[in-house]
Amino acid sequence: MYFLSIFFVSVFSASLLLLFIVVYVLKSSFNNQPPNTNTRSLTYQEQTTNFLLSRHKDIQIHQVINKTTTAVKQVLVPKTQKVICFDLISGFGNQMLMFASLYATAKRKGMKLVLSHYQQLQAAFKIDEAIETNWDVCKNATVIQEQPPCCGVANNIYNISNQKTVLVKGYLQSYKYFDSYKDDIRKYLTFRSSVQKKAETKLQNYLSKRYAGMDVSKRTLIGVHIRRGNFLLQSFINKGYLIATKEYLYKAQKIMQSKYSNITYIVCSNDVEWAKDVFKHQHDAIVVSMGPQEVDLALLSLMDHMIMTVGTYGFWASWFVNGTTIYCKDFAKPGSLFASYYGNETFPASWIGLN
Repeated sequence: MYFLSIFFVSVFSASLLLLFIVVYVLKSSFNNQPPNTNTRSLTYQEQTTNFLLSRHKDIQIHQVINKTTTAVKQVLVPKTQKVICFDLISGFGNQMLMFASLYATAKRKGMKLVLSHYQQLQAAFKIDEAIETNWDVCKNATVIQEQPPCCGVANNIYNISNQKTVLVKGYLQSYKYFDSYKDDIRKYLTFRSSVQKKAETKLQNYLSKRYAGMDVSKRTLIGVHIRRGNFLLQSFINKGYLIATKEYLYKAQKIMQSKYSNITYIVCSNDVEWAKDVFKHQHDAIVVSMGPQEVDLALLSLMDHMIMTVGTYGFWASWFVNGTTIYCKDFAKPGSLFASYYGNETFPASWIGLN
């Protein structure tokens, strides 16, 4: 019996020793494997997400891609917070008005602004913090069409409900949408440094060439923006679009000359040859060549005052300058479809309308 007990104790001890050896070998083998970084990273992200969700029951995480840096970041968006969605398919000046109007609307209503086709605007301005780009949240949005379609403040947009996610459609061409948030708009519609530098260099080159060896620091710079282009098409004329005449431009110059001295006019137009003909006898009028639209707009933003004809591009140049602005009142034929769109909500009251 004694020997039998010794036998079982020996077998049990040997089994424990064998088990210990097997565990040790397996552990050493595992530790010698190269770390699987993908698995470790994914596990960490899952743990982080679960932790956030456990602390914020009303939060959902959306992935937002920053198109400028191509970096991916996680943005926490309250699940109960609704958004305004908008597709920025339009001209450059129109895009700016759409962004400004809807940013202010979303801010006023405690909503978020989600944009698609925003890359052109983002390349020119520092709008990154003002928008989100996760279009997935817009899939089931309620569509709201701006009524009337243009170009004043539409009550159904201004007083939009913040109880549901909406997809807005329209032109939103009134400064009154965002007038209460103009400081925010100036912050986000700040030109990127690369654009600003190109504009400053372009302006300096023209001034140096025209006033070689002279001090230009005390000259009053007045921008002139002349919109022609597609406004000359018969289809636009039939709708009531009117083009500013050279007589209008001369009258605007006389008003500016009654207010300021040492004036240099910096003229930008999408019809450069016509503009050159208008100012061909004026030494202090410089017609600049067309460049990238964001650079030319940044150039006009460097002016002290503005003369504009018609169009959203000229509007924004004048708005940036924030000096004396003269605009053409006769840009729509009375009684036309185009004229029916506009009221007293297109231009700020401080701007000077000239026939």
